[in-house]
Amino acid sequence: MTSTEFAAYVRQKTKTNSTTFTDAEILALTVPAQDDIAKEVIKANEDFFGLEVIRNITVSQRNYAFASELIQIKILQAKLNGTDWEVLDEYDNNTLRINTDNTSIKKFFSDYGNVYNPGYFLFGSEIIILNDSDISAVTDGLKMWAIFWPTKLTSLSGSDDMSVRPSATGVGFPRQFHEILARRVIIEWKESQDPPVKLTARELKYDNDLQEALDSIKGLNLDRSVEATTPYDDGQDY
Repeated sequence: MTSTEFAAYVRQKTKTNSTTFTDAEILALTVPAQDDIAKEVIKANEDFFGLEVIRNITVSQRNYAFASELIQIKILQAKLNGTDWEVLDEYDNNTLRINTDNTSIKKFFSDYGNVYNPGYFLFGSEIIILNDSDISAVTDGLKMWAIFWPTKLTSLSGSDDMSVRPSATGVGFPRQFHEILARRVIIEWKESQDPPVKLTARELKYDNDLQEALDSIKGLNLDRSVEATTPYDDGQDY
């Protein structure tokens, strides 16, 4: 579904229109429902919302921020020598206990290079590259395999299918869950009415049908990753 079709479907099933069930009201119910379903999708297949994101390495820059939708970094690679990819180890600074200025990082990894491989710290949605030399500029020199939240729906007038990636670092909402999401919104709306509106037999099967959809994505081959390239985009809108 496009977001326009999504809204039309919800209104048809609730016998409403854009006045009695506004876009803002639909979105208010849709966003938390979308997140709830996304959580279940991740439980069923943790790589389902995975992206391969490629960034430039900027001269003298160790800190790189990523979109707030970032959930987990699976693998981080970099061309620290300008040519060859290497997988960076993830470290916790509670263990290493080093200052994160350039001089301190270089000294630590020069002194303990036989113990610690080049790596990174992760703090929030930002990484800090750790190695024994200055950071040189490398085009497309940083590659991250990571899991992202699907980009939240912010408009009900879109013409693209909601499963389409909305940006270089944005993840669409999978097509097999569009009707499930719409049904969840319909249920929420019906239960919020005074008095509540009776649910249909299909709406009463929501939990069962959600589980069937989740079962259908278990064990999928996700080796065919999607590559997202620079320029960096925070992926806020469809």
